[in-house]
Amino acid sequence: MGQLLEPRSFAAALHERIAARRSFGAHPPWRRIAQGGVDRSGLQRFAVQFFLQVREFPRAVSALHTACPYAKERRMLAESLYEEETGRVSGCGLPHPELFIRFGEGVGLHRDALLEGEPLPGTAALIGWFREATRERSFLEGAAAINLAAEGQVPGAFGPFARALEKHYGLSREAVSFWDVHEIADREHSDVGDHIVIHFADTPELQRKVSDAVESSLDHWYAFFDDIDTSLARPDRRR
Repeated sequence: MGQLLEPRSFAAALHERIAARRSFGAHPPWRRIAQGGVDRSGLQRFAVQFFLQVREFPRAVSALHTACPYAKERRMLAESLYEEETGRVSGCGLPHPELFIRFGEGVGLHRDALLEGEPLPGTAALIGWFREATRERSFLEGAAAINLAAEGQVPGAFGPFARALEKHYGLSREAVSFWDVHEIADREHSDVGDHIVIHFADTPELQRKVSDAVESSLDHWYAFFDDIDTSLARPDRRR
């Protein structure tokens, strides 16, 4: 069994791994979109796949809230869930999936194209991972996968992405509000993950499980974007 790391050192090490392997802001299709290098049909294909996991995310947070055995931390997760489902904490006033639909409509998609989208294998695997991490793994593993490895990738990536979408694709501030809201909200939500890991990953075995959950989550996110990358390289069959 490995050595127990000091809690804040352990959390810092996790953040270093997340920063080194982040997909948001770093994966090739994300960078190409941010540079204006993807046409409108490619942006639409990206939007459909991204929406499919956005739609599932509140359920992952809900499962975490249900699984949390600690009253204080459960209240933190309740606030996160309330924001996901209503947007009333951030003031955007929309459930986050609805906020993303506004983005999809901004790039020319009908609502039904998002709701009825077919997941690529990487998207389906990522959604499956959300369910596994929050329903079949321990609470700490779920928090590591969702609060740290997913929401922890967002700060510093979504805000600049919103500005790039405005600049290169002519989207309005309202159309990119999903990205702006998450730049702020997910910083707070990843702080919840830090708090949980610092206080409760207090044995070498728990730290190992948390580390493994972070790595698995990063793997799934990268595979998600890999499939989007492949999709963008194929001709649009709708033409």
